Amino acid sequence: MTNFNRQSNTIQTATFSMGCFWGPDSRFGQLPGVIRTRVGYAGGTTPDPIYKSMGDHTETLEIDFDPEVIHYSDILTLFWDSHDAAKDRNYKGRQYLSLLFYHDTEQQKVANQVREDWEKNHSKKIQTEILPYTHFYRAEDRHQKYFLKRYPKALEAVSALFPTYTDYIDSTIAARLNGFVREYGLLADIKKELDFWGLNENEKYILKDLLHTIRW
Repeated sequence: MTNFNRQSNTIQTATFSMGCFWGPDSRFGQLPGVIRTRVGYAGGTTPDPIYKSMGDHTETLEIDFDPEVIHYSDILTLFWDSHDAAKDRNYKGRQYLSLLFYHDTEQQKVANQVREDWEKNHSKKIQTEILPYTHFYRAEDRHQKYFLKRYPKALEAVSALFPTYTDYIDSTIAARLNGFVREYGLLADIKKELDFWGLNENEKYILKDLLHTIRW
């Protein structure tokens, strides 16, 4: 099966919440080293949450990344730089909290260090809850790659490359284009990046042709 995704043998996962999940999906999806993104719900106890019945969960972004390309500490710095983490968000309930879920003790250690450095540099106290990862519930398809959906011709062209809609949502190219339409990064940068995704020549040709001919 054709993959069209960046390949890596050292994939790690980062999971965090910083308000509405549509924006972070595009913001982090454009980063070199980020392989795939998905939005969903985490942090609560309500079983099988959905958008209209989230219970005590929070809108959450989960990304897979290659630590040989982008460090976890860099992801966390951008996380805290990209929203008002010093603001108490409980007044809106748990839907838009600032949360950070660590997947192992190393991530916990890095998170505490980056938080300490951020607070020192900004002279602010971070309100983010730092919690052990337990479960992530994937959100409905309509919330995945939300901003790319505003460009139906581009969406049709990209999703047609994949055997299932889930494969499209999980693809690196969809993550990059979802960021591009929010003015994060350039198409030229994505084209250059394809050479480092571990794709075969046919896959690179197909994606480069797509990026050249895609209509917005």
